Amino acid sequence: MSARSARSARSARSAREADSGWRRLDPRVVRAAGSWCALLIAGVALLMWWRGAPWWLQLCLPVPLLGMLGHEVLRWLRTYYRVTPERIELRTGVLVRNHRSVLRERVRSVDITAEPMHRIFGIATVKVGTGQQAGSSDEAALTLDALAAADAAALREELMRRAAGGGAYEKDAYDTLARIDWRWLRFAVLSVSVPLLGAAAVGGLYNVLDTVGADPDRVLIPWVWDRLSTVDLLPVVIVASVLALLLVGAVGSLGLYVEMWWGFRLVREAGGALRVTRGLVVTRSVTLEEERLRGVEIAEPLMLRRGGGACTYAVATGMGTAEEEISSENRSALLPPAPLGEAHRVAAVVLREEVCPTASVRLVPHTRHALGRRLRLAFLAGALAAGVLVALGVWLAEVLVQIGWVSGLVVTGAGALFAVDSFRNLGHGITGRYLVTRHGSLKRRTIALRRDGVIGWKVAQWAWHRRSGLARVTATTAGGRGAYHVKDVLLPEGLRFADEATPGLLRQFLVAGHRTNARTR
Repeated sequence: MSARSARSARSARSAREADSGWRRLDPRVVRAAGSWCALLIAGVALLMWWRGAPWWLQLCLPVPLLGMLGHEVLRWLRTYYRVTPERIELRTGVLVRNHRSVLRERVRSVDITAEPMHRIFGIATVKVGTGQQAGSSDEAALTLDALAAADAAALREELMRRAAGGGAYEKDAYDTLARIDWRWLRFAVLSVSVPLLGAAAVGGLYNVLDTVGADPDRVLIPWVWDRLSTVDLLPVVIVASVLALLLVGAVGSLGLYVEMWWGFRLVREAGGALRVTRGLVVTRSVTLEEERLRGVEIAEPLMLRRGGGACTYAVATGMGTAEEEISSENRSALLPPAPLGEAHRVAAVVLREEVCPTASVRLVPHTRHALGRRLRLAFLAGALAAGVLVALGVWLAEVLVQIGWVSGLVVTGAGALFAVDSFRNLGHGITGRYLVTRHGSLKRRTIALRRDGVIGWKVAQWAWHRRSGLARVTATTAGGRGAYHVKDVLLPEGLRFADEATPGLLRQFLVAGHRTNARTR
C-alpha cells in the first residue's frame, strides 16, 4: 500500500471515529509530558556535568527524551473516548488495544486533578469512579489523561447531570458549606508525620551531599562526631538536635497542609452533588452524588484529638470501608483537620440534619471483657519483645538481656495505656435514621451510617472471643466493600443492636438460632 493510500485510510478512519462521537484527548498532553522529560534530562545532564561524566554519555541523553515523546504521541493517536446517553467509553493502547465501557448510571464520583505542568498548558485529568474493585468486570475508575480544563469541567457537569433527574443542571447554583480557615493551621503539626518528615529531610540532605560528591560518610559524619565527643553537655546537644528535627518536621507539615488545602471549598450543587475543590501546586476537584452518601465519619488521630481537632470523611457506596476511604489522595475528605465542633457542624449540614448524629447519640459502652482482652494482648506483646531480645542476649551479648527486660516493661506499660484508651473509646448506638459505632485509640473513628443503607450483617467470633462471649458485628453496605464494625461486643448485645438498627433483616436467623438451641438442649 502506498503512503498516499495509507494516509487516505487513516483520514477515512478518523472521519468515521468523529462521526460516531469518538474524540481524542487534548494534544497539549504531549507537550506537557515532553516538558517533564526535558526538565528531567536537563537535571540529569547538569549532574553528569558536575560529576565529570564522559561527553559521549551526555550526548546520549536526548535518546530517552525522543523515546518518551514518541510513546506519548502514539498514546495520544491511539486514545479515543466518547460519552453517550448511556455510557462513557475509552479506547486506548499502543501494542495491546483496550476498550473500556462504563454505564453512566454507575458513575459515583468525578475527580479532576491538574499537576503543575498540566496547569501551565491548561489541561486536566478526569477520573470517573464507579465504586468497583480493580480487576472486576467494571474497573474501579476510568481515567482521561488529559482534557482541556474547560472540557474537563464540562464533562464533569455532563456526567453529574443525572443526579438532577435529567433536568437542567445549574452549574452556577450552589451552596457553600465550608471554606478554609487558616486558624486551623495549628492542627497541621499535631501529626505523627512531624518526626517522619524531619527524618526524611535529614535523609534527603544526606543523599544530596552524597550525590554532589561531598562524601558525608568520610567527611561530615566523622567531623560532627569528633565535635560532639568533646562536648561536656552531650545530652543537651542531643536534645537540641531532636528539637531541631521536630522543628524541620513541623515546617514540612505546615507546608503539606497549605499545599493540600489551599483554596478549600465544600459546596452543594443544585444538581444534588457535593464538590470539594482544593490544592495549591496540584489542584483537585472531587464530586460525589448525594444519593450515594450513606453517612459520615469523624476521625480523631491521637495527637489531633488531644488538641481538640478531627477530620471529616464521607461514607458513600463504592468508596470502601472506613479504613479504605482514607487513601493517600483523601478522596472522601469533606474538611481539613479542623476543630471538633466544626467537624460536627459540617457533618450535620452534609447529612441535612439539625445535629450531627455522632455528637447527639448516647453510645452504649462495651463490657469489661473487651478491656481484659486488650490488656492480655498488651502483656503478650511485651512478653514477646522481651523474650526475643533475651534469647538474642543469651546467644550473642549479655547487654541485650538487660535491654530485653527494659523493652518488655516499656512495651507492656505503653500497651496497657493504649488498651485502656481503646476500651474507653468503644461504643455503639442508634439515633434517628443512623446507627453509630466508635472504636480505635491511635485513630478513634466515629461512624454514623444510615440504617436504610445497610444491606446485611456479618457476625465473627474467633476462638479467643468465644471464652469471653465477645464478637465483632459488621454492617455491610452496597458496592461490596463497605464494612463498618462494632468491635468486641457481647454476642447477644451485638445481635440485639443489629436487629434494632435494621428491623426484620436478622429476625428469621435469630428465631432459627433460638429453635436450634432449644432442640440441642
